[in-house]
Amino acid sequence: MRIGIAFDIDGVLIRGKRVLPQAIRAIRRVQDARVPFVLLTNGGGTTEAAKAKELSRVLDSDIRASQMVLAHTPMAPLAANYSNVNSNAVLILGSPFLCIFTCTRPSSSKRNESKSGKSECKDAALAYGFKYPVLAEEILVTCPEIWPFRAPSKSCQPISLDRKIGAILSFHDSQDWGRDAQIICDLMRTGGDLRRVVEPHHRDRTRHLHQHHTPPEQLPLYFSAGDFVWSNNLPLTRFAQGAFRYALETVYSRLTHGKPLEYTMYGKPHKVTYDYAQSAIDAHAVSLSLSHEVPIMPCKYFGIGDNPESDIAGANNNGWTSILVKTGVYESGPHEAKYLVADVEEAVDVILSQPHD
Repeated sequence: MRIGIAFDIDGVLIRGKRVLPQAIRAIRRVQDARVPFVLLTNGGGTTEAAKAKELSRVLDSDIRASQMVLAHTPMAPLAANYSNVNSNAVLILGSPFLCIFTCTRPSSSKRNESKSGKSECKDAALAYGFKYPVLAEEILVTCPEIWPFRAPSKSCQPISLDRKIGAILSFHDSQDWGRDAQIICDLMRTGGDLRRVVEPHHRDRTRHLHQHHTPPEQLPLYFSAGDFVWSNNLPLTRFAQGAFRYALETVYSRLTHGKPLEYTMYGKPHKVTYDYAQSAIDAHAVSLSLSHEVPIMPCKYFGIGDNPESDIAGANNNGWTSILVKTGVYESGPHEAKYLVADVEEAVDVILSQPHD
């Protein structure tokens, strides 16, 4: 069959910390049918390999790292600009210094936990080729007065302030909105020079620039996802990365007397992410072919999701066939899916029951 599928994760395969039982059956059916697929999510905060390993365990399936398209995965090519010894550092926003991913399979009451003693966001940045990724918590440890409202992590080490920050990349939901908003605004107003933020002998110059409203040099700022909310086991939705971006825009505009915050968006529903996902599906199609076979390349792509604003809008706008499931943040809205189904297993029924040759 000349088709490819992109599954969203939260709200489609997993709800909160529990795998939906339909998800295990749906993934198994797609694998048995030898249909190429990826897991396309606006979540992240870890490496593709770590996420694939965790999902393989809870879904009882073999998921490869190359099938994982996390929110920040399409950002990997940006590393080419920050990959050598003379490069500026980059600020990576996302997971806390200690990252824990917990998930429960439907057949078990025992949780599977994966713990890391270092930031998985930083691991992802290093894997992409960024030479000097730094974390907001590392900056806070170096200068606690930057955000003096809580104690810095004892597990995090201070960093050198000699190297400027050349870009800011939000890989995942902010774990401390106040800290991150303060640091971003500091970096934007000082051209990425942390010394001008923390060292006393720079104080007069920095105050002069602020008082005379000199337009600050904005650093490149990238957000990996724009989702405003996401769903877990609670009846009401939770704020996501998009909510932090709205808050940051308001704070920055007020601080700079109306200057808009400039940034670049990745993630669903943006074209750069769907182009990347389509390439990943095509690569999976090639890997499914036997050595003597000509690969059966997809000519039709399906996007299964629970969020009309990201999953359905993205699929529709990029020429894919959209399928909306009711197991996540589903609400009726302006972005109408081609198919509306109860869950991911019914979505797979719809896909596999159609002629695709």
